[in-house]
Amino acid sequence: MTAMPATPLPDKPLYLVEHLRDLRSGIVRSLVALALGVALAFWGSGTLFELLLKPFQEALAKFPELALRVPSLQTLAPVEAFMVNMKLAGVAGLVLASPLLLREIWTFVSPALKAPERMGLLIVLSFGLLFFGAGVAFGYKVIVPLALEFLLRYNLDFHFLPQWTLQGYFGFVVNFLLIFGVIFELPLVLAGLVAAGIATPAFLIHKWRHAVIGIFILAAVIAPSADPVTQTLVALPLVALYGLGILLSFIAYRKRT
Repeated sequence: MTAMPATPLPDKPLYLVEHLRDLRSGIVRSLVALALGVALAFWGSGTLFELLLKPFQEALAKFPELALRVPSLQTLAPVEAFMVNMKLAGVAGLVLASPLLLREIWTFVSPALKAPERMGLLIVLSFGLLFFGAGVAFGYKVIVPLALEFLLRYNLDFHFLPQWTLQGYFGFVVNFLLIFGVIFELPLVLAGLVAAGIATPAFLIHKWRHAVIGIFILAAVIAPSADPVTQTLVALPLVALYGLGILLSFIAYRKRT
């Protein structure tokens, strides 16, 4: 009896290899997008410098006794201006490249999600960018000018001459903008807690008094001045964000149940 020829085993689908290949391609495209964003930001660094220096110049103009003695910021090292420029270009380049970076994350993650999950992730990413941009704009238009005016007046009250360095000033401004960009993500955080089953809209409504007290305490910490008007200007948008978070939590709760 003749032996039957051995039939070759079917190849197993190389899902993991294909996934890793897609991940590698996505990382390469993300790095290229980030490099282009940094290069573009470095090329437009003059405009970026002027934009971030504007609050300082406007605050300084309110103190005529300082306008002639403190004409501008100063550098204390030969490479300080260049290093500050590179750091700003890195942050601005990341912001410019963020749509492409989020698109790569979406392309990699979305095939593993169901249609409702893909829609939910798309909504979260879109609102996350919107809230972060609103927080940065609020920090730039409201908080940074108030903080600079308070600090200049504080120095004058103690008869100090504010000779701020370029690195210290830009680090202060960028940190403030990033902090408020993150703080403005509060509605998404509340909606995420409800979507994960950690909280409910009824719980958020029931605890609104505690939330308002906590917000005003936070405003007292991060507000550039101790006067009630400034603290209220900082706290009111956060209270509004808490209310918006409650509205979004109803949507998340309905989707979850």
